[in-house]
Amino acid sequence: MTIRKRLFISFCLILLIVAFIIGVFFYTIYNLNSINSQQKHRYDQLIRMEKLKEFSNSYSWIVLDIITDFDKIQIVKDRINKANELFENLSTQKTKIINNSESKEEERSLVLIFSYFETMQKSISEELYTLVLNKNTDFIAFNKKFEQVNMHSQKLLEEEIKYLQEELTQTQNKRDDFLDTIKLELVILFIVLFLLSSIISSKIINEIKDKLDKLNQGVLHLFKNDEKIIKVDIGRNNELSVITENLNSYLEKQANIIYSREELLRNISHELKTPITKGKFMLRKIKNKEDNQILKDINTIFYDIEKLTSKLLQREKLNFAVLKRSKFKVSSLILESLSKLSIENESNVTVNIKNDFNIEADFYYLTIALKNLISNAMKYAKEFPIIIESCDDGIYVKNIANELSNDLIYYIQPFTREPNQEEGHGLGLNIVNKILELHGFDLKYTHKDSYNIFKIILKN
Repeated sequence: MTIRKRLFISFCLILLIVAFIIGVFFYTIYNLNSINSQQKHRYDQLIRMEKLKEFSNSYSWIVLDIITDFDKIQIVKDRINKANELFENLSTQKTKIINNSESKEEERSLVLIFSYFETMQKSISEELYTLVLNKNTDFIAFNKKFEQVNMHSQKLLEEEIKYLQEELTQTQNKRDDFLDTIKLELVILFIVLFLLSSIISSKIINEIKDKLDKLNQGVLHLFKNDEKIIKVDIGRNNELSVITENLNSYLEKQANIIYSREELLRNISHELKTPITKGKFMLRKIKNKEDNQILKDINTIFYDIEKLTSKLLQREKLNFAVLKRSKFKVSSLILESLSKLSIENESNVTVNIKNDFNIEADFYYLTIALKNLISNAMKYAKEFPIIIESCDDGIYVKNIANELSNDLIYYIQPFTREPNQEEGHGLGLNIVNKILELHGFDLKYTHKDSYNIFKIILKN
């Protein structure tokens, strides 16, 4: 089993425990919210009961004021009005208080309390007021009846308040017990999580350490015996075996690069021999007589050497190029490439921008690639103008010329040219292809209606 798979299984187990912990956390929050909601509900109801108790006391004070000042009719009327206001206030709260009861028994008790309040209100506003109006000062019977009703209501209110206080205490105890249980469960889960993580991580670390030791021995053996690849058995289907394979692949690639450079140097020496030999021959001729044409020929030869050297350096730099990507229009790329060619007769080039789309690439290197294609098109064109087009997915460079005798893959190799082709060094298309490969773009070639068509596909 790979380390990745083991890590994945371990991660799933740990994730399962973490998910369970998270579940416990949310379960705790849900239950605490439920308990807090119950507590708030009962606390609010308790406050309402205390207010009802105050109403009951207020009725007693109203009766006392009326009996005390029965001969002052205005005071009597004010107290009657106050009793009416109290009753109206009670009426607005009646439905809410009864609906917030938690049991049928509590509901019946609350209904009875409000019936007592109605009786007290009726006694004050009708019976007591009638006694005052009739100048009847015998309030003993009224007091006895009113106090009896008031005492019943007070008793029921006290029982309700006591009940709510007991329920609040029980809810708080339930909350504390629940929190203690959850704390214990979380401690156990965290201990299990810690132990499981420690066991799994130590086992995986030991396995990785063992494989790394083997890999290190293989690398030391590689340096000591000057071998080309790492020879070590660290098993299969694991990440370190993949690393070993990648290292071996890299070493092989480096060996291929060294071989490629050696081949390049051989090609360079071969390519430079011809212009140098010609230069020596021209120099021997110039010793005997002065000839401007010979001087021009020598200048051409050394210009050719300079051009070849420049292209070789440019090609070598591409092996280590780091792209600086930016966004720019395809029209900017075409115009910059044309400006680098210093074309004397602009009528020799037709630019057709059908879609001026954005490109994200290295402007400098992509300009070199397009410039080389345009330069080749102009150099080998039988007729002018050449055509440069931009379409939805790329840039086309077209010229009227003979169809290439080989596939494009032949010409993107360094120092490859058409048979009997004397001009050029066979590096232009090689540089173009290298630049496009760095970007992840493609180069395509077709021949249609007498046109050689090179297409840079800019969109992946």
